[in-house]
Amino acid sequence: MSLPESLERAASELGGLADQIRPANGDPHRLLDELNTEQAGQLLAWILQEEPDAAGELISVWGDAEAGAAILLAVPDEGIPKAGRKLLRKARHRLRSQGIEVTPPEPPSKTTRRVTGARDRWQVAHLSTPDFRGARVGYLVDSHPAGGARLFEIRFDEARGILDFKLYNAGRTRVRGFLKSLTEGSGQRLFEVERDPLRALVRRASLAQPIDRPLPTSFVEWRTRLFSDELDGQQTPGDLVREALGKSSDGAGSSEGLDTTLAEIREGQLGPWPPRTDWVSDWMTKGREATEGLEGQARGSAIDSWLEQVTESLLKETDPELLSRHLDELAWIRWQSGAESGARDLLAVSESLSSDDEVVRQLNRARTEGLFSAFLAELNVVEQSALDPANADSKS
Repeated sequence: MSLPESLERAASELGGLADQIRPANGDPHRLLDELNTEQAGQLLAWILQEEPDAAGELISVWGDAEAGAAILLAVPDEGIPKAGRKLLRKARHRLRSQGIEVTPPEPPSKTTRRVTGARDRWQVAHLSTPDFRGARVGYLVDSHPAGGARLFEIRFDEARGILDFKLYNAGRTRVRGFLKSLTEGSGQRLFEVERDPLRALVRRASLAQPIDRPLPTSFVEWRTRLFSDELDGQQTPGDLVREALGKSSDGAGSSEGLDTTLAEIREGQLGPWPPRTDWVSDWMTKGREATEGLEGQARGSAIDSWLEQVTESLLKETDPELLSRHLDELAWIRWQSGAESGARDLLAVSESLSSDDEVVRQLNRARTEGLFSAFLAELNVVEQSALDPANADSKS
């Protein structure tokens, strides 16, 4: 049986605890809120005896909470079968190896019922790395009044607004497992962030929502509670890293940092934040038309001229302030990853965008080359093919 199913069986057989077990809705954390120490020990002993296969999850979660650890250390072994005792001993060994020796608190009086307080409220926030267009996913987690947790999944883009907004209700263990799978290992895609900076970032994106694409209905329903105008002026993650790291000292390394940033954009490691899908396809069509029938130096000159035109068009389509914010938010990701030097480089380039037109031009040229790198390779393959001696022989 799963843990929720085992807990429902426990509620049926331990009739005196049914009113405390069922409101927890299968969530081990909520159980600690609903049960006093004596009742929790009674439930744990029953699970270990009757449903040892489901006890592992309960023990794992309770071992991470002070009240739960006290119960694990205090519950007697008598009457518990071998499988259950093995789980219990393993959990106790882990707790004691961490130096945890908890003295079980006195059980509350029978007339007292524990109420979830502010300290029991579970709230976390996570933010993803941006994709090549600048879209990101934010996760806000809050305790559910009926037990478990609410998980808000928000996909947003500072240029395109709120792209999607979903709400999931699930047990805390499941939510923790989901977030853990995205925040650990070499493939880390989520970073923990303070709640208000994430909410401020989402609110800022919502204000950019285009008129022809309404905000998602579910976002509108939660906007006043999660993304109200009280967040105006609140720092975003990009603001936090700029406040923490500031300017590169005396501009040292700013030129090298710019070269590194430009190379990363050309290679597709950053951005390149295209304006629109149709803008990209239109310029690819123009590129094919500009080089059609040309070979050798004439074709190369046509490609260079086309690149200049695309860069000029991209300059007109670009909001330097938005581009600067993209770099700031990427700097926050690097800061969280421990790459402080790389974060400082991005902040320096971001700051230059407001005062140095040449930096703006270089950045947009790099964006053009990164955005159309595959297409440029296609154009160059045609050129090389036309000049290949083998092709010339076959034609003759």
